[in-house]
Amino acid sequence: MRVWLMAAVGVLVGGSVLAVGAQEVRGRREPAGRPDPVALRAELGLSDEQAAQVQKMTTDGRKQAIRQRADLAVARIELEELMRAPAVDQKAIDAKVKAIGDLQAAQLKARTDQRLALRRLLSPEQQEKMERLLREKRAGRGPRPAGARRDRRPTRPGAPVPPPGPGGPWSEEDDNPAPPEPER
Repeated sequence: MRVWLMAAVGVLVGGSVLAVGAQEVRGRREPAGRPDPVALRAELGLSDEQAAQVQKMTTDGRKQAIRQRADLAVARIELEELMRAPAVDQKAIDAKVKAIGDLQAAQLKARTDQRLALRRLLSPEQQEKMERLLREKRAGRGPRPAGARRDRRPTRPGAPVPPPGPGGPWSEEDDNPAPPEPER
């Protein structure tokens, strides 16, 4: 949901720029999965001022997200270095794990703050329309196949492959599933 919301915000931003030259946009096709920015802007009824604010929010948010992902990637590399060191420094590893957790929390906070800022920018009617569009988008996507990855991270050669089922390294599910109920 949040991925589509951010994509929709990005499209809104692009739509604000493209709305001036709508004739040029009509000849282009949007990438799969992205709504037409001009149509989306019209659907929500964004004013020029709202579109400009959404554009700034989206651009700033994208820059921040790129920096945060880079910081997190570097921290994970540093953790791997600590783990491979001949002499394991438990305190340094614990500090790096905490730093990674703090970076992940900062990412979530930034996404949440951006969504709340968008809500403050939109009128109640526009918020309702956006929620309806999100629901329609989710409904059209259908259920995720069993074993499908949730994070959409591309695999790289030599990368660890998570085991199927809950508890894998990228699983959002609890690492300690509830014990099975006793048979009666």
